[in-house]
Amino acid sequence: MKKNIEDYVFHKKNFLEDEYCEKSISDLNTCKWKKHGWYTPTTSLPAFHNLPPEGVEKESEVIDLELMHPSTYAGDLIQSGNPGGNLQKKVEDINDLIVEKLRVALEEYVRGLNFYWFSGWEGYTGIKFIRYFPGQEMKVHCDHIHSMFDGERKGVPILSIIGHFNDDYEGGETFMFDDKNGKKIDTEKGDLLIFPSNFLYPHYVTPVTRGVRYSYVSWIW
Repeated sequence: MKKNIEDYVFHKKNFLEDEYCEKSISDLNTCKWKKHGWYTPTTSLPAFHNLPPEGVEKESEVIDLELMHPSTYAGDLIQSGNPGGNLQKKVEDINDLIVEKLRVALEEYVRGLNFYWFSGWEGYTGIKFIRYFPGQEMKVHCDHIHSMFDGERKGVPILSIIGHFNDDYEGGETFMFDDKNGKKIDTEKGDLLIFPSNFLYPHYVTPVTRGVRYSYVSWIW
């Protein structure tokens, strides 16, 4: 068993093809996004402390499509001027394709560990799409997420997923392990990161300075 925690961060290059990433961004931008917020498990208080430029919201924006809980669709994806539901179908299609490909990437990750005591997982959350404008960032945190469990779905988050739709922006860099001397993870359009969802893997996104960063996350249990 490897003792270096960095060895358990899996960087899958070209997980999504460039053309598909561009189409996904185009489809997602036809939808209405909402503010993204998160909390610390110990206090349940908002964990945002950053002060962006005047007039810029602190929070990034999300479309949170939890396929295991269809009742949340209406609140998470607002279809503006689209009574036929085509926008929601587009987002569901993006979710489904990523989840299908994700299974193969997860199998590769688990096989690479070669742990006889860990050979699989129960499921994963629907994809959460995140959009960062200039001045927006994600503060350092670890993925001790309990909101994904509702009493019927039970478990603990095992692995975290961060995917990237684009790289034509400045700032918005992903760092891991420390909020001052962290390790920068150089990612490109279509790349995917997989790593354990525990306190040994804090991570954050630096403020975007130019352009818009489009990414997505999911958690494996």
